[in-house]
Amino acid sequence: MSNGTPELLSVRNLVVAYETSGHVKSRLTAVQDVSLDIAPAGIFALVGESGSGKTSLARAILQLIPSASGQVIFCGKSLPEMNKTQLREARRDIQAIFQDPLSSLSPRRTILQTLTEPLDHFRIGTGKERIDIAAGALETVGLDNSMMQRFPHELSGGQRQRAALARALVSKPKLIVADEPVSSLDASIQARVVELILNLRDKQGIAFLFVSHDLSVVRQLADTVAVMYLGRLVETAPARELFSNPAHPYTRSLLRAVPIADPLHPAPVVLDGEPPSALTPPTGCVFHMRCPDRIERCSSVEPGQVNISGKEGRQENHRVRCHLWNS
Repeated sequence: MSNGTPELLSVRNLVVAYETSGHVKSRLTAVQDVSLDIAPAGIFALVGESGSGKTSLARAILQLIPSASGQVIFCGKSLPEMNKTQLREARRDIQAIFQDPLSSLSPRRTILQTLTEPLDHFRIGTGKERIDIAAGALETVGLDNSMMQRFPHELSGGQRQRAALARALVSKPKLIVADEPVSSLDASIQARVVELILNLRDKQGIAFLFVSHDLSVVRQLADTVAVMYLGRLVETAPARELFSNPAHPYTRSLLRAVPIADPLHPAPVVLDGEPPSALTPPTGCVFHMRCPDRIERCSSVEPGQVNISGKEGRQENHRVRCHLWNS
């Protein structure tokens, strides 16, 4: 709950694991004990390096892959416990856009056919009304109706990503899960998509789970930011608090690595090393092998999640998994 208002999405203690194939079968835990809340019309950003488990978490929330345990509550109802009919109806309110729209949009369908497909699926409107809804969605994302008869390969990268967003909008969802939606776009197109997402939040009340590794984009968008490392959320805080007062060494390392277009600003500092394998996670804190501030305890004792809200002037709902957060 937030200020007495029910959350739109609540994830509790979610675990996602994969059974690996080969001569020796083993279990890879991609998401470990993750909990988060997204408020109506909120923008929740999930950040971390490649392989941290962000996409697995997003796909488990969307029910595209099964979770091993935990809860995903959307609009007060458990998504994993729904039957196929109930889940089909729920997906009208929870949509997705992905990193590469060229692979997520059918190359054999025109943009009009792509946009009316979910309307057919959910039985929304008549034939004429569906065309009008599609045209309205294109207008919302800043595309001309002349685009409707084109195929995805006939559009630019930015136009394709806008078309993918329009497809997510036609069913009037309450939540859009956006998995790296701007990482393949140049800076000017990124800025337009960011502005569009903010407008959709402000004017239509749509909430977003925004998955990204780009903290400069996240800074412009998010209300709340969660930092993920090796399947765990190591820090979650309001965006302004996280950028101004990071508590976890990994968060500070990510912030130091963000390039800034200022010749007087220190050069970015790239974090040394690579994340360990999720097949053989380290004991203790999962980040200790790369942490510049580690102490002996970090290698043997896994830190629990601590709510540091109200401590040292920190804002509400600032949570961290670290032995050294106040050092």
